[in-house]
Amino acid sequence: MDLQRLQTFRTVATLMNFNQAAEVLHYSQSTVSAQIKTLENEIGILLFKRIGKSIQLTEAGAKMLVYADKLLAIKDEAVAEVTGRNMVSGLLTIRMPQTVAAHYLPGILCDYQPRFPGMRLDITSCAMYSLEHELRIGTVDLAFLFADTIGAKNLTGELLRIEPLAIVTHPSHPLAALKSAGFKDLEGQVLLIPKSDCGYRMVFEQALATERVTPATIIEMNSVEAIIKTIKAGIGVTIIPELAIRTDLEKGEIARVRWAEDLETGVLMIYYQDKWRSPSLESFMDAMRLQLL
Repeated sequence: MDLQRLQTFRTVATLMNFNQAAEVLHYSQSTVSAQIKTLENEIGILLFKRIGKSIQLTEAGAKMLVYADKLLAIKDEAVAEVTGRNMVSGLLTIRMPQTVAAHYLPGILCDYQPRFPGMRLDITSCAMYSLEHELRIGTVDLAFLFADTIGAKNLTGELLRIEPLAIVTHPSHPLAALKSAGFKDLEGQVLLIPKSDCGYRMVFEQALATERVTPATIIEMNSVEAIIKTIKAGIGVTIIPELAIRTDLEKGEIARVRWAEDLETGVLMIYYQDKWRSPSLESFMDAMRLQLL
């Protein structure tokens, strides 16, 4: 697959305009169109669709853009590595729970970014179900999960630390007044479940099923912050890493439910076994170890 055509494709996909892409690349508009057509013919599917006078990526085009980013970033990093340039460039795509990113990532970047100022970092929330595939094909370089183990034989899950979990609700909620609570007490409750923090929610839902607990409803949210604000508004009960709500607990804006047993989850750093890792990726992994261990 020709890298020049991939560069043209990425430029068009970024600007969503063939004429502007031609100006940026110093090509004629016909050259840009021809390169995109050649790329589409090579892979056998349309990458763009026209809507009136504008263009949009097709579903295949959106997927192709992810690979184009990675392939072009690998090319840049390879050139920097073999030529001995000090300015290492490239792209690291990392999946990380929101809570880990919010509480640990700033400190890590203070150390990492000055040493690799040319590296692009694409950090998104975790997607547990597609993780093995993404790590295998290289669209994701590294992942972190709230989990105790990773059930995939080709992945290594390195335990970095144990994080306490808390069941929390509004201070006026009846559960907040109980001296000891368990899963049966969640019968008929409104449960707020985070989509983005992964791992521990699966264990929580399995426990509900084992105890045959039927909530009034389950509300799933992509944002941990949105869940905390909803709890503060007086709606529902949630399970959440303690470090995400320590300040809110201290202020009395939310209340911990006194759970009958300790709840905790591991923080795993996950990577594909026996796969080459660039110096920039190894350095990021070391920075995470120093911060969390």
